[in-house]
Amino acid sequence: MIYVWQKELWNKLLGQVERLPHALLLSGPAGGGKKNFAHDLAARLLCEKASGINEACRACASCNWFFSGNHPDFRLIEPGGDEPEDSDSDAESASMTKKKSDQIRINQIRNLDSFLGIGTHRQGLRIIVIQPAETMNQATANALLKILEEPSTNTLFILITNNKKRLLPTILSRCQTVNFPKPASKDALAWLKDSGIQHAEDLLSHAGGLPLAAADESKNRERLDTFFHDLAQVGQVGPVAIAGRWEGWLKENKDGEPLLEKRTLVTWLQKWVFDLITVKMTGSVVFHSHKQREIHIIAGGASLHALIDCYNELLRIKAVSQHPLNPRLFFEDMLTRYGRAAVKGS
Repeated sequence: MIYVWQKELWNKLLGQVERLPHALLLSGPAGGGKKNFAHDLAARLLCEKASGINEACRACASCNWFFSGNHPDFRLIEPGGDEPEDSDSDAESASMTKKKSDQIRINQIRNLDSFLGIGTHRQGLRIIVIQPAETMNQATANALLKILEEPSTNTLFILITNNKKRLLPTILSRCQTVNFPKPASKDALAWLKDSGIQHAEDLLSHAGGLPLAAADESKNRERLDTFFHDLAQVGQVGPVAIAGRWEGWLKENKDGEPLLEKRTLVTWLQKWVFDLITVKMTGSVVFHSHKQREIHIIAGGASLHALIDCYNELLRIKAVSQHPLNPRLFFEDMLTRYGRAAVKGS
């Protein structure tokens, strides 16, 4: 289902469906629905019944294959896609299971040769979606570039990126870029409320106006409230106690997924410090419209120079947040740095 804020882009692309290039680059901040758009576009272009600006029929043979994940003319390439399945028959091996790669690997691109070397199964398009494209390293990007330089007939590449600046200029030059702007606030709020998301305004503000990011963050609403309370109490409670609580948030849920990632907590603190800086400089907030009183109080006793230094330190901390560092020490260090910048007497 195409989101209401994407309708104009959808209509524009489907209105020129006969003149689509061999590669599209969907570019914009995470949380605006690019991934959903790309998959719906792929389904529509492979659909055997839909026409005009209509979405895929979801009833034809092609749609049945696509939405069951088995379409012979579609490939999805994303990080970890070439990782072998771990055998669960060997307990020792299972205990040493490696985390899936966070990069798209060169073999995933090279393996497209056999896919592109034969005709399409349904006498239509073949479509390759690559997401997120910025997770290709230079060798992988160069392998893709060779394919884009000599495109196969009846083939469409759809690249999705949250950060276009991280892509090779040569990749950019061979794609038609489709920019996904931030949705209008009224459309984003209406969608969140229709989806049953509580505290939609607060979550949308914290997500920078991106509705899917806000919806994803809604499941952590209680932890987010605790996070704000902890930041206000750093001077009284101390980094050690707070770091212990945050470490507990990294534990896995019943599905084996972490409740939170270290990187998420760094991002939350970055947004908080960013608003402390903007209040010092402009008197307004960006991400915490529901916490303006607390932000103004803390900013009033903090040094602008120290806050800017803290924000820059958080950028460096975020770069190593995926490393297997001791979580409690990681958070203690981060909170200590924040305390020095924002808490009087630290």
